[in-house]
Amino acid sequence: MRAYKKCMLGIFAVGAMAAATVGYARDELVKQHYNYSEWTKGRFAEAVVVEGAKDARLIFLSGIGAEEAEGKPGEIRAPNDIAGQCAYAFEKIDLALKRNEANADDIVKMTVYLTSADFIPAFSECRDAYFEKTGARLPAETLLIISRLAWPDMLLEVDINAVAR
Repeated sequence: MRAYKKCMLGIFAVGAMAAATVGYARDELVKQHYNYSEWTKGRFAEAVVVEGAKDARLIFLSGIGAEEAEGKPGEIRAPNDIAGQCAYAFEKIDLALKRNEANADDIVKMTVYLTSADFIPAFSECRDAYFEKTGARLPAETLLIISRLAWPDMLLEVDINAVAR
């Protein structure tokens, strides 16, 4: 009998904890952007915290670069033009988000791959223009300089993680 009572108490406690957890779930999806270091302000969010994600959709976009959407494999728009490739990549990102019922403000993490550190200023200008145009806040971001991407003419690639309802 004692074992039965302990078991029932355990089940009740788990049920009560589950009910309490459900009670804290909110219908509103809240994304908080944080910067802790002065130098990061206006460049990217150091952290994005998502709360109330009970019914949220997590969207993970594969790396997007300047591959022609209707072209042959390896056909790159704007070869040797980082600004042109960046603008096209963000057009494709915007379209992919819209196809998944999301927008730029739903982006919480972005990983950027550039083939040269010399491209950082042009990329930053392009990225900032996209986020200003959409009215979205800058997400958390990691920027990497690598020797090469999938296709020889690619200068950048951008991975996107988004949270939307």
